[in-house]
Amino acid sequence: MRQARGFTLIEVMVVLVIVGLVATGISVSLAALQGREAERAVERLRLVLEASAERAAVRGQPIAVEFFADGYRFSAFETDGSWRALVDPPVFVERILPEDVVRGALTVEGRDLSAEPRLVFASAAPEFRLVLDTPAGPVRLVGRATGEVVRERAIPGDAG
Repeated sequence: MRQARGFTLIEVMVVLVIVGLVATGISVSLAALQGREAERAVERLRLVLEASAERAAVRGQPIAVEFFADGYRFSAFETDGSWRALVDPPVFVERILPEDVVRGALTVEGRDLSAEPRLVFASAAPEFRLVLDTPAGPVRLVGRATGEVVRERAIPGDAG
């Protein structure tokens, strides 16, 4: 009598279930990592906006934060009247936001600047509202005249 070689249907199904569980676990872990990356990017932006306000006030040199489609960059106002890219690592380097973080409305001193998103910090910090869409929902960064930037949960459809 010959012995059959190979796997039974039950063995194959058990292996497929295990592979499916592992794949599900990996995809859930990756989604959690993306969410954390978005949270870190929003917090980094909040902190660097506060640092911009403080540096502009202390040094007496205006700093501009320009937002573009997928990130932001900094420039400093020079005594000759021109703006120079600010690249003081690691704080003021140009940053790209994660794909799942999208800049929304920007209002500065009550004016909608969403079309030309630029914040200028000088001896006095501007009051502003910046809405960011994240995987966890919309977030609003609110800049106060003191230079403090606070994070608030925004209402969906919030224009600032």
